[in-house]
Amino acid sequence: MWYIVLSQSLPDKEESKQTHYEEHRQWLDDQHRAGRLLFSGPTTDGAYGIYVMLARSLSEAESIAAQDPHHIRGIRKMEVREWRVHRAFRLDGPSIVDLERIAAKE
Repeated sequence: MWYIVLSQSLPDKEESKQTHYEEHRQWLDDQHRAGRLLFSGPTTDGAYGIYVMLARSLSEAESIAAQDPHHIRGIRKMEVREWRVHRAFRLDGPSIVDLERIAAKE
């Protein structure tokens, strides 16, 4: 199942966010390599970091997202939403099942 993680910046933690940015970035890279994340990045106003995650259950997705160093340190607050994906890319492109298989190869 797919999940959207909304990672909200806390204004009073901006300095800590910058201090621990590389640790957070490495964690994201590791999740992408493991096939857990399809997309990740901030909103244009910087208020949220958003990532699209593949996990077996909501509790697993929450557990994985909770390991983001920014969440562990209380620099950001997270919300994980289950997402029922129906389409990806163009209609003649890879299906959702194809994407899940690609992610599982790692």
